[in-house]
Amino acid sequence: MLTRILLVPSSDYLGHPFPQRHNQIFERLHDGKNFEVHVAAFGLFESQKLNTKLRIHVLRGSPRLGGAAYYLANMLCHAHEIAKIVADERIDLVVLSNLAAPFAYVLLSHLTRREVPIVLDLPDYYPTSATGYITDVHGFSGKLLAATFDLMLRYIIRHSDAVTAPSRTLLRYAKRYGARQVFYVPNGISEEFLTLHDGRIIREKLGFGQMDLIVGYVGSIDFWLDLRPFLASISLAKKMGLKVKGLLIGRGLHTQTYSNRVTSWIAREGLQEDVTRLDFVPHKEVPEYMAAIDVGTIPFDIKNLTALYSAPIKIWEYLSQKKPVISSPIPETLDNSDCLLVASEPFQYLRHFSSIHSSDMQVAEKVRIGYDRACRNTWKRSVECFVSTCEKVMEEHGRAK
Repeated sequence: MLTRILLVPSSDYLGHPFPQRHNQIFERLHDGKNFEVHVAAFGLFESQKLNTKLRIHVLRGSPRLGGAAYYLANMLCHAHEIAKIVADERIDLVVLSNLAAPFAYVLLSHLTRREVPIVLDLPDYYPTSATGYITDVHGFSGKLLAATFDLMLRYIIRHSDAVTAPSRTLLRYAKRYGARQVFYVPNGISEEFLTLHDGRIIREKLGFGQMDLIVGYVGSIDFWLDLRPFLASISLAKKMGLKVKGLLIGRGLHTQTYSNRVTSWIAREGLQEDVTRLDFVPHKEVPEYMAAIDVGTIPFDIKNLTALYSAPIKIWEYLSQKKPVISSPIPETLDNSDCLLVASEPFQYLRHFSSIHSSDMQVAEKVRIGYDRACRNTWKRSVECFVSTCEKVMEEHGRAK
């Protein structure tokens, strides 16, 4: 029997510059026989960048408003549009992500006593994620806005039938604030990463020498990062005569504010010739670029809750190419400390650079453990976890097919 699912995604499903958690899970889930997936598509970007086989329902609203204004201005309208899709398409299960439209939809559903079960998926901690695109999350106005968004998120949690997340920290948060039941649905790696790639061509194209130790970051360059210790460590290495080079691949998603700060920090440290910056590269090419580096990094800001609650996919993407990983001490990193290196200060980064350069056996053992774990952490496994969650929720509602 066919189960119809409506996904209200965490961002613009088709306009985002690279596939996110929801693209990876729901494109694999949709088969037209067991699951038919519909998407309430937000229009945050001007053009479509990703392809899909899902059934798309474009929600109204202009991307010119900007991310936060777009969501808030259209919140009630989007909630009614989502409710109409649920009714017209005979949806069996609603998967909510994001914050504004889901909050309004849950409120509407509660008032009208709709009987369609709701699963809330939390790829990250939305209150600070949403706030960061409006104002500084560490300032007074940012803290006030994040607290308001936090109340909205807690309301959605209490009125959902289940909460799923890729981070144990997020699941504990959901349970603490009233989730009826929580399910771990991990992030994974896509098929391109299950092959070991040769990064020599990319290294040569970018002008790196054979003896250079390339320290890289691949992903969005935005407010949840703390790249200053990372850059300072490259500066220290340079002063000590070590051939350490930086490679940053990505940019800001909705604003270039943080990315511009990174440019100024690079200039301040005198690293214009030592740090190479690229825009996003096509997702299928990412493994080749990760294969070109010697060290992958997760330079997250541990004072930012978006970072603290996260479960970065790139941990397993780096390790899938047998690259040692240096990460800030976020809970996800500490839970996997047997396969990761931890650093938050420049000298800690520098110490790890030296260990990696000297082929330290402890580092090699961490990479071995991490590679094995990465190969098991696939999106196929994530889909299996999500299907199990759906079946349990549907069965409890008497909607099992």
